[in-house]
Amino acid sequence: MIRDVMVWLDGGASDEIRLAAVADMTRQLETRVVIGLYLNVLPLPGPIEGDTTAAIVEHARETGDAMEEALAKRLRMLDRVVEIRRFDVLSNDVARIAAREARSSDTFVALRPNGAMDPEQLVEGVLFGSGRNAYLVPETERPKIAFDRIMVAWNGSREAARALAEAMPFLHKAEKVSVIVATGEKPTEEEAVMGIDAVNHLRHHGIEASLHRIKCRSSEVGPQLMAEAERRKANLIVLGGYSHMRLLERLLGGVTYSLMHESPIPLLMAH
Repeated sequence: MIRDVMVWLDGGASDEIRLAAVADMTRQLETRVVIGLYLNVLPLPGPIEGDTTAAIVEHARETGDAMEEALAKRLRMLDRVVEIRRFDVLSNDVARIAAREARSSDTFVALRPNGAMDPEQLVEGVLFGSGRNAYLVPETERPKIAFDRIMVAWNGSREAARALAEAMPFLHKAEKVSVIVATGEKPTEEEAVMGIDAVNHLRHHGIEASLHRIKCRSSEVGPQLMAEAERRKANLIVLGGYSHMRLLERLLGGVTYSLMHESPIPLLMAH
């Protein structure tokens, strides 16, 4: 069960997108607690006694106090038990602290990183460092949050297994679950049976799922998964997140990077 949800807040206009998603999610999942994470980024390494830097840092802290109060007031509108966690941090500590805090929540809500609103380092920090799932929302005015048609991207990896386990509370809400396996044009013996175990595992949990295979080159897996989600009118994609060879993923358009930056529907990712 998803009993507590943590949401990244920064005091900007994008907070309304995240909070709209959280409001829909908590209503459907009967979540009890919403935790707002506010990381007040300080402009300097620290105050130096008698120097103007002390005044600059103090001003940043005072600004953070006002923002924390405003965010706490906005959170209380969610009609849930709410908590705000505020930390004054340096910019290079954002990912580490976000990952640390996310470990004590059932799911972490943020915008899908696209180079604009949510820092990519924060999302990647939570995904690869928290041990919990990240629920990533497209940057739209009012994101559509639903769990009736869920698509699971399955490749038999540890990361995919972790994502499947983290997604169980969401999958129990679904009317239709599709497990999608991407294979080459000529599937190997292993690919030919891949996914059967995942479908059986879901059945053991009382979740009926159908298995489907798509044939494509490895460089096309991300776009093909998004196209498959559109064909099936899925409103959530579940997949594992992969942190190795990040530079190569950026150059070649790896599945994790592709979906994190381009998916038109929400993602539930875990590593």
